[in-house]
Amino acid sequence: MFLFFFLLFANVSFAYTIERIDIECIVNPDDTINETITMVIYNNDNKNLSSITYTIPQNIKNFTIESSINIRGYSALYNEGITEIAVEFEKPLPPNEYANVTFNCLVTDAIWTRNDIKQLIMNFPISAKNATIKVILPPGAVISSPQGTLLVTPSGYKITTDGKHQIIIWDLSLNKEITFTITVKYTFISYPEQNIIEQPAINNNLKYLLIIAIFGAAIFGGLFVRERISKKKIIEGTENIKNELNELKDKLKEKEDEVKNLTIKIKDLEDKLSKANKNLLNKDEIIGVLNERISEYESRLQKLVDENTEYKENIDSLNKYIEKLKKENEELKDKVKKLNDIVEKHMELKRGVLWSFLTEDEKIIIDLIKKHGHITQKEIVEITGMSKPKVSRIISELEDRKIIRKEKIGRINKLALTEESKKLL
Repeated sequence: MFLFFFLLFANVSFAYTIERIDIECIVNPDDTINETITMVIYNNDNKNLSSITYTIPQNIKNFTIESSINIRGYSALYNEGITEIAVEFEKPLPPNEYANVTFNCLVTDAIWTRNDIKQLIMNFPISAKNATIKVILPPGAVISSPQGTLLVTPSGYKITTDGKHQIIIWDLSLNKEITFTITVKYTFISYPEQNIIEQPAINNNLKYLLIIAIFGAAIFGGLFVRERISKKKIIEGTENIKNELNELKDKLKEKEDEVKNLTIKIKDLEDKLSKANKNLLNKDEIIGVLNERISEYESRLQKLVDENTEYKENIDSLNKYIEKLKKENEELKDKVKKLNDIVEKHMELKRGVLWSFLTEDEKIIIDLIKKHGHITQKEIVEITGMSKPKVSRIISELEDRKIIRKEKIGRINKLALTEESKKLL
């Protein structure tokens, strides 16, 4: 398959609209999700549409694409939990025409487990006016409902079943682009055959603003990558121009030396001509020969003078271009600094989200691991005063959630934070 790479968000003004999008998430018992995204796109421009892009805010595997029109190739760019997909059509979509595109993938990072309760969190960027999101739980799984309250957000959903699975459905009608975030807590127990519950929609603007902020940080992260690439190209171009400028200066010095040597030769010839006029009877013939040589040298001298002028003009032009590149480089430095600040704020927000899911005992143990870098389970029991079974259970849960890991140092197993949790805690 011919793969190609589109620059991230190189064109923020799309020449098409997504008329409808349907998303189906089939949750597997092993905490992975088979996600299918089907969209109807419409070319609302006055020229052919040759490519589209779409964002999936999760890490995905086993990625495939289907379309009502043939696909020449596609690419998937993975960046800090976000997957940017670019698709190129084999035959462009004409103006005012529709096409169906379906993305199939396996999501691996959207479910966490604590105290036998599963928590699913997924984000969906939706720019279509009409959308349906369907979550199908595994066989035997039911939504948690402490004190009769279903742990599903946002509201405005309905719940049904096909006899084996509980199914949660959101039907959306929108007038602007949003990032729609869902959370579902469930566990594995028996449940009724058929149960449909309608929840009234409530105002979730604050949640949407938070998710849009996170998604915006990811976008700026992509722009940061693009700006760094542009900066590198400009620096490389500047170095090449400097090398070319140095070569021109060397050539100019060689030409100046040659002009100096020719000037000395002309003076020497003039001296010889003067002597010939005094000492030789056939001075007219000698003078004629010498005049021809003088004319030849003068012609070469004029040519060198012209070349010298041209080199000086090239040097002036290159100096101006270097100044322009320096100015662009400074502007890129400012942009990179701003984007670094945004990425740092984004990482701080992600840290806060993970920290809020921890119990107080989990936080105490994680703080000890962060403080010591590596620590044994026995040392944690001695420092915290917790019982050995309690510490063992908490450590096992943190390992299952990929927050900590065991490292064998010598003959002793010690606990340390995983690389991912180091970034988020």
